[in-house]
Amino acid sequence: MSPRRATLRDVAEQAGVSVSTASRALSGFPAISTTTRDRVEKAARELNYLPNLQARGLRNSNSAAIGLTVPSLVNPYFAEMATAIQQAAERDGYSTVTASTHEDATQFDAALRVFQSQQLSGFIIVPAAESADAIEELKQNGHLIVQVDRRLQGLDLPSVVSDPEVSIHEAVGLLYENGHRRIGYLAEPSSTSTGVQRLACFESAVANHPDLEPVIYRGGYRREEGHAGTMTLLRDQVTAVIAGDSMMTTGALEACYEMGMQPGVDLALIGFDDQPAFRIQPAPLTVIDQNVTELGRRAWAKLHAMLQGEDYESEEVLPTRLIVRESSKRTAQPRARQSDIQQSDHFKEVQG
Repeated sequence: MSPRRATLRDVAEQAGVSVSTASRALSGFPAISTTTRDRVEKAARELNYLPNLQARGLRNSNSAAIGLTVPSLVNPYFAEMATAIQQAAERDGYSTVTASTHEDATQFDAALRVFQSQQLSGFIIVPAAESADAIEELKQNGHLIVQVDRRLQGLDLPSVVSDPEVSIHEAVGLLYENGHRRIGYLAEPSSTSTGVQRLACFESAVANHPDLEPVIYRGGYRREEGHAGTMTLLRDQVTAVIAGDSMMTTGALEACYEMGMQPGVDLALIGFDDQPAFRIQPAPLTVIDQNVTELGRRAWAKLHAMLQGEDYESEEVLPTRLIVRESSKRTAQPRARQSDIQQSDHFKEVQG
């Protein structure tokens, strides 16, 4: 009886690595370290390992695809990002497998496991809080990963993010110049890098004006939280609101219209992200624009360079810009009476 032919699993066990890492090392995958590659190749020689060329061909025929995770495809910001990445990847001959993880670490980790089973070439991720271990394992298995929009602390991974500091300072300065002294801020969760960074920028901007009275509402990424937060800020008698993300901006608009308030007249409102719906409001919305399409394109360009073994910049930070429109004008008429705000059905629900 002829001896059993060595398998890739045998090579991986002898080299002390995972099967996927052994496969990538023997295929010349650029993300594998020289030390690991040498160890795997030595094990393959010692075991007289011969790859299954037919199976390798099948795998390689499916490898021109990448995995993409986004928190939500309902959020127009992430839908636009996903579209930009998909279109850019298609131009370079790659398809995209997209997973919406709903701001949930468990779903994010599950998406990564599915992606690994599909032998994808690389990954672009909007990382979920509490998923650092799953991402690190993905990296240790030799996968190429780019973070976009957000970054997780402690992960040494390439990233493409935006810098809101200048724009948030300009937004606060604009409201101050227009006479506002009590400014509300709808903050993102502190579990994300964007939430922490944007709130810090707002607090820094407010500190430049000692007579400002900031009121901060700590919410989430849902439209409903933007609505509830705006109602709370109105009760606290703010004359202006800055929303920390696009979904909370939408909720803020809904709250204003529910109360019969006109942005730019009864309340100054500055949103995040330049979405088409924000531009066609009765008072077009002043926004902090991240240029999400360019963020997506740059994320793909970075991953593509990694796939090709080319040089790339590990950390890329794109500037934001403040687009000034009608909604941030100085309050020209009295705001809704506090009694009206407190008596609204929705506000009673929020308080209760």
